[in-house]
Amino acid sequence: MTAVPRSIDRLADPAALAALGTDRAGWRRVLADVAVVTVTPFTGDRLEQVDVAGLARNLEHLVGAGVRLLVAGGNTGEFAALSSRELVQTVEAHVRAARGRARVIAGIGYRTERAIELGRASMDAGSDGLMIHHPIHPYASQPGILDYYESIATALPGVPLILYVRGPQLTVAGVRRLAGIDSIVGVKVGQPDPERFATLVTGAPDLAWVCGVAEAWAVPFWRAGSIGFTSGLANVAPQRSLDILDALRGSDPTRAADLVDRVRPIEALRARHGDANNIAVIKAAMDLVGLVGGELRPPLSGLAADDRAELIRILEDLELLR
Repeated sequence: MTAVPRSIDRLADPAALAALGTDRAGWRRVLADVAVVTVTPFTGDRLEQVDVAGLARNLEHLVGAGVRLLVAGGNTGEFAALSSRELVQTVEAHVRAARGRARVIAGIGYRTERAIELGRASMDAGSDGLMIHHPIHPYASQPGILDYYESIATALPGVPLILYVRGPQLTVAGVRRLAGIDSIVGVKVGQPDPERFATLVTGAPDLAWVCGVAEAWAVPFWRAGSIGFTSGLANVAPQRSLDILDALRGSDPTRAADLVDRVRPIEALRARHGDANNIAVIKAAMDLVGLVGGELRPPLSGLAADDRAELIRILEDLELLR
């Protein structure tokens, strides 16, 4: 398979953080990066509030380490457990932390009208663009998903939209139709299938195509045409993720693969129990290294004792625990 040409430019200076609008070339530069999907820490006896102070501390850790792309309200941020008010709170916290040093993308979703409301509120809060979560309906069809995206784009003219694909519905023809909507600037694919990813890229090569299954799949997706990848691990160890991206950008896939192998144990632990550990591992690791992870809202749960013990061993091996 042949990868499409891609930009490898970084955001070089504050002037590069001027509003992009829906300029696809500009968004290809922005999304050619590690998109850190941040966790949402909670506080209160029943976890009834977002821990805004803890979130600010985590975000300063990320931006201070050189992270340039933050995703608020992603799945690692427990989007499905956030109220509309809480999502806006998290977006506002991200915008304050970014302070011209990073871009902020806000996750939106659910029924069409609520996605639009969340989109407007997130943009009012200072988000640079929006990521539309994959529709959660178990019987979603391609015509229905296309109508969903088109309705949101029509209601939010001029707002940059990134689609989060986690289902089998979209075809090359569907992607080609969506590429006709000017405000759609990128696609994040969250399924571990680089061959399908490469096929979809052919339908709209001018969009920014992003690996949405983290470091473990970054190398094969890069070969398939991705320009960047999303990460939950970067909440804990941002430099590890940035180093993988630098190796890919430097056309050193062997080094990139070696770096991925170093962090693969933590990704394998996240995938345990049918992916139930996905966020729990990241939050527990953040607590262990001195950041603010905290507990998870139901229906998610924390780590079992044996998984926590294994996580400690992994962090020690990665020299992340002092």
